[in-house]
Amino acid sequence: MSWQDLTKSWQDTSVDYCDVCGNLLIHTYWEFADGDATLRACRQEDEALWHRLKRFRAGYPPAGHTPPPGLVAAARE
Repeated sequence: MSWQDLTKSWQDTSVDYCDVCGNLLIHTYWEFADGDATLRACRQEDEALWHRLKRFRAGYPPAGHTPPPGLVAAARE
């Protein structure tokens, strides 16, 4: 977990994006690990957001949760 410089040669036209929110990475990026993956973020606060979203995705839908029938029918149309 540290700030890293985004170093590229002057002729490199590739674009790098934040792994959390998709913003463009310009000069520096926040690097953090999640399991075996190393992620790059445009802000230090995005690390906490990443872990929060990960917990949300893992716990949704809650066990035993059934959506209202009208919602399911509307989604199928």
